[in-house]
Amino acid sequence: MDSDRYPTIMHIDIDAFFASVEEAICPALRGKPVIVGGLPSDRGIVSCPNYEARKLGVRTAMPLSKAYALAPGAVFMKGSYRTYQTYSRRFMEILHDFSPIVRPVSLDEAYVDANGCLHFWDYDPAALARAIKHAVFKELGITVSIGIASNRICAKVASDYSKKVARAEMEKNNKTGPPDGLLVIPLGGEKNFLALLPVSAIPGIGRRTTETLEGLGIFKVGTLAETDPGTLERIFGVVGSYLHDAANGKGQREIQDDDADAKSISRSTTFAVDTNDEEFITSVFFYLSEKIARELRRNGDAASTVTIKMRYSDGAPLLGYRKGGMTADRRFVTYQKSYTPDEATNSEFEIAFTGLSLFRSLWLKGTKVRLIGIGVTNISKERRQLDLFASGKSRRCELLNGVDKIRRKFGYHSVYFGIVDQLERTYDASEHGFDLHAPPRPVESSSPSP
Repeated sequence: MDSDRYPTIMHIDIDAFFASVEEAICPALRGKPVIVGGLPSDRGIVSCPNYEARKLGVRTAMPLSKAYALAPGAVFMKGSYRTYQTYSRRFMEILHDFSPIVRPVSLDEAYVDANGCLHFWDYDPAALARAIKHAVFKELGITVSIGIASNRICAKVASDYSKKVARAEMEKNNKTGPPDGLLVIPLGGEKNFLALLPVSAIPGIGRRTTETLEGLGIFKVGTLAETDPGTLERIFGVVGSYLHDAANGKGQREIQDDDADAKSISRSTTFAVDTNDEEFITSVFFYLSEKIARELRRNGDAASTVTIKMRYSDGAPLLGYRKGGMTADRRFVTYQKSYTPDEATNSEFEIAFTGLSLFRSLWLKGTKVRLIGIGVTNISKERRQLDLFASGKSRRCELLNGVDKIRRKFGYHSVYFGIVDQLERTYDASEHGFDLHAPPRPVESSSPSP
């Protein structure tokens, strides 16, 4: 096996995905700061700044107003999620040209297992990586950064690190643009590569875990690797074993292909105007759930766990949230809650009503919210049983599949459920549904606008 002699796990990440797609569509944008997420006057946040914008201090999830203050000369764009999905699909298809085993992680990144493919490239993983880079840029006009190692953890860290090295070299030579990084970690060199990196470089180690480790005097991955695993397990539970193994360069040496279960599907929206209108919120939850359910059915999947998230408006209470002894900015405090029903589902009704139940358990009724989202995890292939006496659930399943077929042919509005009526009154319609990110139309009646 190639993996016995060479690193074969590749982590491939598109550089500044949304912004890179916009530059590929309109090459005149290259070299200019580009900010995808909305217009400066919108209340949303930055979805993706390109590297020219990042150089000016703009960061993902930053309020658009702050981004404008930092980069008033930047090109601000709302972007098109459908276009990004198309580019993502083409990106994954290119990866499949090089290996049969591709595992998408998100729209813009994936793992590729090159085990058994290296003989086409004279057993040179870097040569394979350069070929992938060339193919992606030739066909899509975008660059990718690639990390190659013996396992997924090290490959991910390597791709992240390759970007930092490439960016430093570009700044040294006064060059702009995406990093286009590439780094290969040789077999046996995993532990030495990780040793001098900060503990936060390990995937899964977030802010709180980093703070706990630093409180123990553990700042570098090398120190974490030498820490007694029993001590880590006492502090972090089962996660302690993962931390110790990851720090020592150990990890999963094989990946599943993209026919395996998806990791998650989620949808969310930030309201242009904060709202406490329960009917309107219900409509939005159902509409977002429709999108999730339609994707599940298209893939022949069902999900076992439903998760919702929400953010309150500026003036809402923080529900006891504290950070470092000081009250955190309530606009960026996200509350989240999950529930796993008895059976997996791909019905928007079941997903939405579970989500609404979770939302109501968190919501201080009457308090305005600025963001809601819903997602599903624990996704597996849908299991259908032969039903001799068509049950209600079976009939609903056939109904929803029928609705999908009609919409594919005639568009979303050819048939839709009355529960989304509030959206019809508020947002502009398109062939594919409603534009939740557009400013709401003014309400003509005397009732308060949602």
